[in-house]
Amino acid sequence: MDLSAFYGVVAAVNFTLLGLWWVTTKDRADLADPGSAVHQAAYLVSLQFVVPGTMALLSQVAPDVPALWRSSFTFAGLVGALAVALLVPALRQATGRRAAGRVLLCAVPVYLAVAAVAAIPPLGAAIRGDLTNLQVEALLLCALVFLGVQAAWMVATAPARRD
Repeated sequence: MDLSAFYGVVAAVNFTLLGLWWVTTKDRADLADPGSAVHQAAYLVSLQFVVPGTMALLSQVAPDVPALWRSSFTFAGLVGALAVALLVPALRQATGRRAAGRVLLCAVPVYLAVAAVAAIPPLGAAIRGDLTNLQVEALLLCALVFLGVQAAWMVATAPARRD
């Protein structure tokens, strides 16, 4: 598959999932209550779609200019890892499930790998085999989408709670 088409599909899927997630949060008052752990968990789920979707969009701006996609992927990877690390406690509290935190803690190393492969080109070359660095990043984005959907499922199916 052409990488431009792949990243276009990934962007569309992520922003579609984000829209569906927003509908879910609108329909559940506990998810929209500002300042609560449940609201923070809902925000974390939205980031799991916004960050990969934005990375996919940015990769299409100028795929022949590695500095552009590398800098945007590095920044997004670091922001994603930080957001997950800061908000996982809220997710655990909101869902009452320890597994929810474990799923998203898996996202931290994936986000860091996104940043590392983008920032250190030889690292991508060492792990990629016959893949280009953008293809390695594509595989990592697939993992992030999977983890984001798992987080959305856990939050959406958790019993409604008030802090």
